Amino acid sequence: MGSVKADWVYLLHPRPAFVVCSSAENVYDCLAASWVTPVSREPPILMVALSPRRATYSLIKSSGKASVNVLDWSMLDVLHYLGTTSLYKNPNKMANPNIKTSISDGYVRIEGALAVLYCSLRTFLNMGDHDAVFLDVVAVDVNRGYKPKAEVASYNYILHVGGSEYTTNVNSVMVL
Repeated sequence: MGSVKADWVYLLHPRPAFVVCSSAENVYDCLAASWVTPVSREPPILMVALSPRRATYSLIKSSGKASVNVLDWSMLDVLHYLGTTSLYKNPNKMANPNIKTSISDGYVRIEGALAVLYCSLRTFLNMGDHDAVFLDVVAVDVNRGYKPKAEVASYNYILHVGGSEYTTNVNSVMVL
């Protein structure tokens, strides 16, 4: 067996990439996240691995709310910008004219998202350089791309390879 190196996580990539958003006290932020997974169907719970150094993480802890936005490949530039720009370093991050959002009942939605999962904070666990943030899915909006599963023949989903590299699905499904 070989030793574990820092880039071991990329053995589990490519992974679907999402935009996670939150708002609190008239401030909102979004970030790109590929370490997102369901952990329970009933009750509906998902887990997002987030760095405690990220502004979005602090907003989720403050407000107890988050949204997980599923974007199409055509919105890759939005996802990449949100994942590589820090609100702490750029307080005007969300004023970018290419980022179109709406906020309702404290939830931030990316306009044009294929689907949005609205979540409340259940708990979090300190795990190392990232925390496991458990979210109860309290509502969903499905705009297009799901009936009830992903319509991979119709849409190109964003898959994160690592760093600034992305790919997408091949628009076909093999049924075995």
